[in-house]
Amino acid sequence: MDESFNGKILIIGLGEIGYNCAEYLTKIGLKVDGIDISEAAIKRALDAGIISSAAKNFSDYDYYIICISTHQPENQFEPYLDSFHQLIETIAREGKPNSLISVESTIPFGTTQKILEITKHKMHVVHFPHRYYRLEKQDHGVNQKRVLGAPHECCKKIAESFYGKVQRIPIYHVHSAEVAELSKIVENSYIYLQIAFAEELKIVCDSKNVDFDELREACNTKWNINIFENHKGIGGHCLPKDTKMVLAFENKAVSKSLLETAMIVDMQYRAHIMEKPMAPELKENRNIHAKTPN
Repeated sequence: MDESFNGKILIIGLGEIGYNCAEYLTKIGLKVDGIDISEAAIKRALDAGIISSAAKNFSDYDYYIICISTHQPENQFEPYLDSFHQLIETIAREGKPNSLISVESTIPFGTTQKILEITKHKMHVVHFPHRYYRLEKQDHGVNQKRVLGAPHECCKKIAESFYGKVQRIPIYHVHSAEVAELSKIVENSYIYLQIAFAEELKIVCDSKNVDFDELREACNTKWNINIFENHKGIGGHCLPKDTKMVLAFENKAVSKSLLETAMIVDMQYRAHIMEKPMAPELKENRNIHAKTPN
């Protein structure tokens, strides 16, 4: 950590990503405040000692790190940005001029530019999408190589100092915030396609009386092949939602989308495993999202 650093940091959203972001910052010796709509989330962070205090408003901070969910409250598979935009409007009113808004939440293409318009560039804005894999937190936690995109050079320089110099996080720079936005949702859409292929192959193998696991393991002996295991369908907070964000970005640029077909395959697979007796490993309460880096 840069010993000369004395900026005030606010983590907005203390779910899994925000909690671990606050934990990392506190661990390297930074003082962090937190805010969340959930009193339980705030209490958990305070009790664990990963935030110094619970913020009551957004005034007088130098760094606003946004880690809130961008899915519908009642359906985590569907993107939802209304609350996100309301949050930005509040920060624009209450926030400190020349501070940095860093969006680590997953957002659709063009959202960073909208933030800049809402704030009227009163603050600097960047997108630094989170990467976090809870099963390998030591190697793939908050401090791993991540993509940084900024709409202006002034925003980029402040973020470079905050993340690179102060936090020692490896940064991969892209020329625009839009590329950073797309990088996150495209990563997860690519994983969605890989899982859907494995699901389709499982359905076909079962119909042809072929051992899917043996076939998969045989294929995976080749150095550049990694067919996924099958579980109970593509779930979690990220993959379905982010894939729909990519579909929205495509906006009929192609007449037939592999992603749309993959969603159909996933539905067919879910029906397939409900119709046949589940193997013992499928009876376990396992989740694709928990097995997949975020």
